[in-house]
Amino acid sequence: MRRIVLLLSLLVVHFAASCQSAPEKHYPLRAEVISVEAPRGLIVVKHGEIPGLMPAMTMQYQVADPKQIENLQPGDEISADLVVSEKKGLLEKITLVSKGDGKPSTGTSQHIPEKGELVPDFALSNQDGKPIHLHDYRGKTLLVTFIYTRCPVPDFCPRMNENFRGIQNALREKHAPVDQVAFLSISFDPEHDTPAVLKHYAAIYKRNASGQEGWDWQFAVPAVKDLPEVAHFFGLVIQPEQAQIVHSLSTTLIGPDGKIQAWYEGNEWKPGDVAQAILLAWSHT
Repeated sequence: MRRIVLLLSLLVVHFAASCQSAPEKHYPLRAEVISVEAPRGLIVVKHGEIPGLMPAMTMQYQVADPKQIENLQPGDEISADLVVSEKKGLLEKITLVSKGDGKPSTGTSQHIPEKGELVPDFALSNQDGKPIHLHDYRGKTLLVTFIYTRCPVPDFCPRMNENFRGIQNALREKHAPVDQVAFLSISFDPEHDTPAVLKHYAAIYKRNASGQEGWDWQFAVPAVKDLPEVAHFFGLVIQPEQAQIVHSLSTTLIGPDGKIQAWYEGNEWKPGDVAQAILLAWSHT
């Protein structure tokens, strides 16, 4: 009898462990190198569609072994495995396929948002199909980030969404006024992310406990013609020749006066730190 109980216990533990963590998935890809930051273990590559995962994309990836990218240059062609787990995506098994000339096939352009810059009155359409403008948020502290709904890499768009939820929870604990702080997630995929798609996507993340007042958190998209200007201002990298956005991460804190208070690149910032910065910006109004 004890043996049966022990076996059952082991089965339960095994079943629980298997439910808690999904297996890693591996996706082979071929790509052109756009830029390399070996000390940080980062590489920007331009790849075609990855069947079953994502459309063609120019994207910044973390690599499993930074030594594999130390000798790579822009323009090189590589093959690699994209490994996607529950928490992140990594490139591994990076192999040089052909050597380039040290220059990517397309140039890149980036504007770094500076504290004190006045944010233009960009026009967007939100998840309800209603037009909104950034100047609508004057008088509030606004946090802006960029996503696209088809993003499958956990430490990119999904992490930004969860970070926004974490910031909101931290602000609620500090009794920050809900009507004085707003959040805006802008899609850089206007051809796919229609208001209907954004509305469904927003519903996944905009959940509040019973009785809690919700934050002003809009999911919106610019017109195709306006996207390059919007993305460029907020620090996303752009390939001008192809009008293509490089899928990097950019989050901007805008004060009630419509001026930039802080800019956060990448995904290493902490929700608690940004919540504190929001409280500071709000307290100075």
